Amino acid sequence: MTLSTPVNPVEIARIALKRLSERALPPTPENYTQFYNAILTIKAPESKTASEMQVAWQVLYKLDDATEGASLLTESLLENLADSSQVFEQKLGDLKQVRQAHVAQQVSIEETQASLEDMLNVVISTTHNVHSTVRTSHSDLQTIRDSIRHIEEDLAFNRKVLEQDALTGALNRQGLDHLLLREVKRAQRIDGRLTAAIIDLDDFKLINDRFTHLVGDQVLIHVTNLTKAVLRESDVLVRYGGEEFLLLLVDTDVRGASYVIDRLKLVAGRTPYIHHNQRIEVRFSAGIAQLKDDENGRALLLRADEALYRAKQSGRGKTEIAD
Repeated sequence: MTLSTPVNPVEIARIALKRLSERALPPTPENYTQFYNAILTIKAPESKTASEMQVAWQVLYKLDDATEGASLLTESLLENLADSSQVFEQKLGDLKQVRQAHVAQQVSIEETQASLEDMLNVVISTTHNVHSTVRTSHSDLQTIRDSIRHIEEDLAFNRKVLEQDALTGALNRQGLDHLLLREVKRAQRIDGRLTAAIIDLDDFKLINDRFTHLVGDQVLIHVTNLTKAVLRESDVLVRYGGEEFLLLLVDTDVRGASYVIDRLKLVAGRTPYIHHNQRIEVRFSAGIAQLKDDENGRALLLRADEALYRAKQSGRGKTEIAD
């Protein structure tokens, strides 16, 4: 029931911003989040599966390929345009000299016409090359744009995978980190009502010992489904620890949170998990804390965690509210 950070989030943020700068990408929330998630997964491999690690590396590789392709294409286009610009400037200078020579009658009309025809041919040829280069670049840029669109779709899916608990389908701690900051800012901007409730299943070790860990996993899935049925669509459910879950209740005070916890206890009491026709009762303790005006999300969770600790100390099935 304690908060632990396997890696320093400040260090992860610094690396993510550095990577964005190296690739000349704008530090938008979307770009930053993509790199932050990928680097976090790579920096904390002990908590990720091999497939999740592979997904994280693929994100970086795809972004590298796309940005490198766009960079090379842009450089080539700019070089061609610069060369064409030099040709145009040179021919404009030649045109000025021919005109001056013509006015001064230093050259014949035939020579003037020949010079003008030569310059026009060069200008037409250069214009054609510019048009061809721009058209080709446009086609290539469309291809890169389509590739980036696919990367965005992959990133949206991969981010969901990285931020989702593999067993229960609830958010994991990584997903919570990004959502909590947003919800705290929103609550402080609007009405300040944001409440966290942490629940911890009572005697869960006995279930594992008696029925095996596979059955214990099914009980966790069962609790997840019951909790989702009680929560509103705007609320958030997080797999906070082994048998701990966090309920992040938006636009809710401690009274509303207490109601949600009481209703969840009622539903859980009426809906035990059935294993081979045997009832497995699900009971839990809970700690509740409402966001204060002067605190951040981490402080909110710490107070909820402390309230949960008091509830566990006072007996099974208890609920405590933080000061």
